[in-house]
Amino acid sequence: MTSEYPHADRFLGEFRELQHGNPDGPLLIAAVRSEGDPHEEDLVRYLRAGSVVAATGSAVYDFLSPTHEFIDGLHLLTDGEWFWYTDLAHYVDRYHVPVDERFVDHARRRGWVPPQLSDDQLAQIADTFLPEGEA
Repeated sequence: MTSEYPHADRFLGEFRELQHGNPDGPLLIAAVRSEGDPHEEDLVRYLRAGSVVAATGSAVYDFLSPTHEFIDGLHLLTDGEWFWYTDLAHYVDRYHVPVDERFVDHARRRGWVPPQLSDDQLAQIADTFLPEGEA
C-alpha cells in the first residue's frame, strides 16, 4: 500500500512481524522499551483520535502478548498528513514503542489534537490508496 503512495515515509508502525506490516519495516520486538517518553500519554491520545481512512473486518491481536489478546479492528487512521494502524497506540501505550520524531513534533505542534477530517477529505485521501474502481 505504501509503495505507491507519494508520502510513504509518513506511515508509522509498519513493523515487519505484523500481518499488516512491511517486510522491510522495523522489528517491533526490538522497539520495546521499559519506559516511555514524557509526552507518551498525549501521543497515545493523538493516535487513538485519528480519522479512519479505511476499515477492515480483520481483528488485530497483541503480537507481543503471550495470550495474543485482542486489540481492536484493523483500521488505517490519519490526521491528513500521517498514517498509522489502530494497533500502534496500543504498542506505544503498553510497550513504549517510539514513533518517528517528525510525527511527534507534528502532533505536538497541533497541541496533541488531530484535526477532524470531513468525509470529503477522507474520500480524497482514500482515493490515493485505491485505484479507481476498487473502492
